[in-house]
Amino acid sequence: MRNLKTTSIAVGSSPRALALVTSALLLGALTGGCVVGSEVGSEEETLGEAQEALTAYSFFTESSTTNFSGTTIPASVALQSCFLSGVAGNLNRGDRFGGIASLQSAAAVRATSTTYTLFGHGGAYTNQVNDPVAINNLVKATATCFPIAPNVSGGGWDSDDPPVWINHPGTSLRQCFLTSLVGVDGAWNSGSNFARVVKVTTTDATHPIPGWYIEGNLPDAVNSSDAHISADCLDFPEGTEFASGMVYSTEDGSTTVPIGLGLGTTVRIGCALTEVQGAFNVNDATEGVLMSPPSGWGAGSWSITVKGARIAKWVCAK
Repeated sequence: MRNLKTTSIAVGSSPRALALVTSALLLGALTGGCVVGSEVGSEEETLGEAQEALTAYSFFTESSTTNFSGTTIPASVALQSCFLSGVAGNLNRGDRFGGIASLQSAAAVRATSTTYTLFGHGGAYTNQVNDPVAINNLVKATATCFPIAPNVSGGGWDSDDPPVWINHPGTSLRQCFLTSLVGVDGAWNSGSNFARVVKVTTTDATHPIPGWYIEGNLPDAVNSSDAHISADCLDFPEGTEFASGMVYSTEDGSTTVPIGLGLGTTVRIGCALTEVQGAFNVNDATEGVLMSPPSGWGAGSWSITVKGARIAKWVCAK
């Protein structure tokens, strides 16, 4: 069972102007959930430069129980940078150390030598003749690709690790996003489970130097198989504007809200995830955190749907 959808959007530049404009992101409570944002200020001169640099975005979806090899994102995206923009289903089953054919569950977008591969699949065990035996748990993943060649490294986190430093803070144009959420038996069974990438400017015992960190609290399996989180960073071009926020839903609820409103509704933007929290242990491709580009794949705000007792944090760029 699998499904891959792809969308690529071209963005045109707009005339530059010197007017100063300020807009606020949506802020308030919604039935069954909530979206929280912050104020964004921008200059249209700067926005014009950003739009010329960010000439397109691409969006991909993969959903399966057994497509362990993933699906190759078209080579036209080879010079882009891709990040997770959605995860749903059951990451709570999988194995890493049970044999040579064992596999963790995965919602991940990973770079290859020529392009990217998107993974959304369940786990597998190794049988007595070293063949994989699928657990048949369903995982869905979506990815957003920005038209900027990778230019900053990222890193990974495994079960029981402290926060992992992956890069220097950089300028205000550096932004990091999640790229993979990988599960083993019991790793994603609690509503308090989380995975995030965060910028730390004030040091403490677990963050000894400023920078970007991957953090999580996913336990390992009984056989010591690790869950895994990865994230990559990107230095966006001069003039890029960002909007960010948080969305959550109640246990029996489902929340769908627009995101990125502070960047305007007449331009094209791209959005990806920086944090997810909650259990991912249901074989349902709608149970999770899923972004959607604007209707018709044109200009306007994105939306995010959070179903069940989960939290998502996002960043959009223009």
